[in-house]
Amino acid sequence: MEEFEDYKELKFISNQPGLVSPEPSYKKIPQWYRDLGRHVDTNDLAALGPINDRGGDGSNVSTKLCMPFMDAMTLGYQYCLEDDLTVEIAKDGKPKLSWKKDFMLMDKRPFVDMAIPHDVHPIQFGVKMQWFYETPQDYSLLMTMPLNRPDLPFWVPSGLVDADIWGLPVFLPFFIKRDFEGTIPEGTPISQLIPIKREPWDLVVDTTEETYDKHDLISENRRSHITAHYKKFAWRKKQYTKPGKV
Repeated sequence: MEEFEDYKELKFISNQPGLVSPEPSYKKIPQWYRDLGRHVDTNDLAALGPINDRGGDGSNVSTKLCMPFMDAMTLGYQYCLEDDLTVEIAKDGKPKLSWKKDFMLMDKRPFVDMAIPHDVHPIQFGVKMQWFYETPQDYSLLMTMPLNRPDLPFWVPSGLVDADIWGLPVFLPFFIKRDFEGTIPEGTPISQLIPIKREPWDLVVDTTEETYDKHDLISENRRSHITAHYKKFAWRKKQYTKPGKV
């Protein structure tokens, strides 16, 4: 495993015993992604399909070989559900939520005042975080729906918290999908937590031939590998736990 000289720390603090702790996102990769073959029909490299330039790799590679997709899914950390959450649909067609542990897992808001997807109930619940949190100075924390997880039976909007200053538990807005009734298991990731450094940026639009030609050459060079040119040429490992840490 690659060694890094400097590890930033995202710290979670609580005095409640038995809580489900946040985890690095790579530990919460869903089974459907693990089950994907590297190519359209098979994991066998000898069975490459016809050249169709899928993703610029020149072969029938599947999403399993898309490093940007994997990087997004495994980025940062996951805040996980603290208890089994049972969803029942009442006679009025509205979801009713229940759990067993003796603390407030959810509340319910009196109204919805944001744009929401069409496939969720227009009822806003709120997941009460059970942890304080700290980031290093000048780092904020993006809290968002787990990336690339439309399979989850809920939707969570996004928010950015300046966690080095304000590390208080928040209520994460939480909407149940209309087609779901059942139990969402304890430990299910419900919000992806992504540390972001606060630093000034600017937008530059460059239309010079010199810059265009430089990037066009990189684009053509991707054909030097039948598969996974991005992984072999550009991809860099991301690290969210120290090697050997449990």
